[in-house]
Amino acid sequence: MNTDKKPISYSYAFSFMDGMAHIIRKSGTGFINKYGELAVPCIYEMAYSYFDGLAMVQKSKKSGFIDKMGNVVIPIEYENADAFADGLAGVSKDGKWGFIDKQGKQVIPYLYDGVNWFSEGLCGVFKEGKAGVIDKQGNEVIPFGVYEEVMDFNNGLAYACKDGHGGYIDRSGNEVIPFIYDCKGSGLFKEDLICISKENKWGVLDSSGNEVIPFIYDDMAIEFSEELLAVGKNGKYGCIDKQGREIVPFAYDDLRNFSEGRAAARMGNVWGFINRENKAVIPFAFETVYSYSEGLALVMPKGRNAYFIDKNGEVNIALRRSYNILDYAKLGFLGLAAAALIFMLIRALV
Repeated sequence: MNTDKKPISYSYAFSFMDGMAHIIRKSGTGFINKYGELAVPCIYEMAYSYFDGLAMVQKSKKSGFIDKMGNVVIPIEYENADAFADGLAGVSKDGKWGFIDKQGKQVIPYLYDGVNWFSEGLCGVFKEGKAGVIDKQGNEVIPFGVYEEVMDFNNGLAYACKDGHGGYIDRSGNEVIPFIYDCKGSGLFKEDLICISKENKWGVLDSSGNEVIPFIYDDMAIEFSEELLAVGKNGKYGCIDKQGREIVPFAYDDLRNFSEGRAAARMGNVWGFINRENKAVIPFAFETVYSYSEGLALVMPKGRNAYFIDKNGEVNIALRRSYNILDYAKLGFLGLAAAALIFMLIRALV
């Protein structure tokens, strides 16, 4: 790996999404492109990654949206805002949440105490401590109070919690998979399969609730990726296929799902990347690595340097970091909250 490229100084950086990587400096947060150029200056208090060409940014404790040129396309006037999903974004004013479209037009009024993301035209929302589901016109599709929580719909099904247990419902709120599973979360219903936990063990169901992979794993990725699933058992990690057959042996101390033909793996205290044949294609030489996204992976050897590398291990962008670097894409909502906390710490400490 050639590390001769002049490093760019950032306090934090995150994985590429939609062609841009969110970065943080003491002056604020902004975005770089794949040439390592600062495409959006670091002038914002907080930002989410780009989705469908727009990114939520926060300035003076108000939120709005910018395009990839850094132009403000939806005014920075909301108390809070989520990323766009399914063409709509949740925004809040006066402590209540509603939804706007990409032109900034309010399409669902400020009625809710909390909202999830729209998916397949539906969204789980919260009001007076109760969960319900609405459509894009704001019509109540699943009444409030039946379920404690309703997550995103995927292939017509959504994970929900009721009486402290998890199960799956259809678009009308009918129970499809019984509420006998752990309510600590589950994976997406993807490729007709669901990763879910029961009595603190993980297994896989089909769309009818039939067990296709037994509940024998201590840990499991949230979904299959590239036909394989990273799982953990007895302190070791490997990959199985949709029939439960072992494809990558349980030889690793940590392992992530395959992404773009590579899986991040850890042996002892060092990380590298393997292919489907269990061959190391990027050497085990890093303190931390994060999965490939849009052709690049963020890797950190011991010390303060970090690099975006391509699939051959060549350096595309070099960074000089003050602190640690996180993988925004993989952290999801936790990553969004973490970004704000990280920035506040940087402003306080640097």
